[in-house]
Amino acid sequence: MNINSIDLNLLRVFHTLAQERSVTRTAARLDLSQPAVSNALKRLRRELGDELFVRGQGGMVPTPRGDALAGSVADVLERLDAALAGGPDVDPARVTEPITLSCSDAEIQLHGGPILRALDRAGCRAPVQFLPLNTGYRADVLWRNRLSLTLSTMLYAPDGLKQRKAYDEHLVCLLRADHPAAASMDFEAYLAAEHLLIAPLGGAPVGYLDTWLGKQGLVRTIRLVSHSFGAAHTLVRDTGLVATLPSRQAAFKPFGDALCAVPLPLDAPPFSVHLFWSERFDKDPLNKWLRDIVHTSLCESAGVPIQTAESV
Repeated sequence: MNINSIDLNLLRVFHTLAQERSVTRTAARLDLSQPAVSNALKRLRRELGDELFVRGQGGMVPTPRGDALAGSVADVLERLDAALAGGPDVDPARVTEPITLSCSDAEIQLHGGPILRALDRAGCRAPVQFLPLNTGYRADVLWRNRLSLTLSTMLYAPDGLKQRKAYDEHLVCLLRADHPAAASMDFEAYLAAEHLLIAPLGGAPVGYLDTWLGKQGLVRTIRLVSHSFGAAHTLVRDTGLVATLPSRQAAFKPFGDALCAVPLPLDAPPFSVHLFWSERFDKDPLNKWLRDIVHTSLCESAGVPIQTAESV
């Protein structure tokens, strides 16, 4: 016989009878009548060609065939129950497939080390790969690989993706300490300056701040565009341009006091760092485990309370 020729409900009766050794107790535990349990046992005996249980001292005693089946049936039902409940608990030490995180180089610089240390503390030694961000949030990668996430400052989730906010950010101006506007960066000085634009997705002559300025009939002079946040400090030092950066990125001081960060003299729209994943793996225990690890690491390294809500 094979699995296709047996009613799987009978295995639940068999499993419970193997534990209780009593038709009466089995019926009560499964909320069945005693005749229903007896009938199920008769069907199993007929299907399997064995008595399976016989009356003996202390109740129903398994035959050798019944005893041999009991362990296997218990294991199968336990695995099935775990799968229907959302899967077994994740053992980080057994996670070996590569973890992929798509983001700009700013997130790598800010959070790459803390994320790897968080995985180490959890006991996970899987390799981690950072991929450059693209306009589609690398949704194809998120769809294919359950251990894949995207980190971005965008405020919405594209179709097919879920998101979770990590922390809020704000923009500041990074410029040389000897820049004429370093001590008095006001609205007029900001618009009069020449600017470095960091466009991590590439190809953009203006950024979202320029779009916001344009709606108010204002424009700033973009002299240089780079895809790399990591190069911003060097470019500002070497060109004298003004870069408008997230505050945590501008706080790096690779050149000591040669550069300074000052408040942005504009009421610019706020933005946040978010975590994105494919809706395909929204309920997957392994993906959720990774989301929790990375999200907690982002919040802790940014020094903010952990945001608890996940949203579409």
